[in-house]
Amino acid sequence: MPTTPLSLALIELWIANPALPWFNPVWQSLTRVPGSPWAYYDHGGGVTHVAEWTADKARAVEVFMNNCRTAEDPAEYYHAVKGKNDDHEGRSTWDVWVRTSWVKWNISELIDHIVEESGCEPHRVMARLKCKATDDFPTLEAAQMKQVVCIKLADALFGDDGFADGSFIAPSVMTFITTLLVLTWSRHRKVIKRQVDSIGKKSQEIEEQWLAMTATDFKPTLANIRANLKKLDSLVTLVSAFRDQEMVKNLNARREEVEAMLVATKKHPKAKSTASRQMVL
Repeated sequence: MPTTPLSLALIELWIANPALPWFNPVWQSLTRVPGSPWAYYDHGGGVTHVAEWTADKARAVEVFMNNCRTAEDPAEYYHAVKGKNDDHEGRSTWDVWVRTSWVKWNISELIDHIVEESGCEPHRVMARLKCKATDDFPTLEAAQMKQVVCIKLADALFGDDGFADGSFIAPSVMTFITTLLVLTWSRHRKVIKRQVDSIGKKSQEIEEQWLAMTATDFKPTLANIRANLKKLDSLVTLVSAFRDQEMVKNLNARREEVEAMLVATKKHPKAKSTASRQMVL
């Protein structure tokens, strides 16, 4: 099932509760948008809340939003809008504004902060589930992030308006927050994938350098050895984020060998103690 885009998630939240998110004071303080983004003046052509829109663009967005609201299936209508559709300008204008504004609002950073303080930062989740760097990235369900984060996130985004009957999250807000968490976890998955790929690449480079330095017909220079140590330090730092103690132990053992090689050259100041440089998990 495809992930709901942010622009559609905001529409669905507004359809479910017209007061959310644009008339919620907490959301307004985060976004600095004090009302419906598509509001405009009937006379004079002025746009109320989005400076980069003309009145015609705001009107196109308003028509598109209202058509989504009256559609039997808003999500289906949203995805059905194509280039020749009368609502194409409204949807395109809306999508671009949401995408660019989301970065300015720093809501992703707010979510990441709540995720981290709740103990659900991706590396910590992998360590809790005993996943090594080379293992598959845990699913959102396995991470149990939704159970831990939702109440804090609902409060951070909407305050009291995010809840119904006291401590229970309003259904429309829960749907919106679930979408945010799915998108957040997908973003983290991509970051972890890049880190894992980097671990594989760095490991291969370090091993190739080590084999070259220990070849019988090769005499490594100080530059060779220090370059290898630098790459080892970088790799240990990266692997340590995954709490992979076995891999860090093996890398530290290799680093001891490289430092011994550095001492053996007798062409440099006294090497630092290996123990003082080992990474502690």
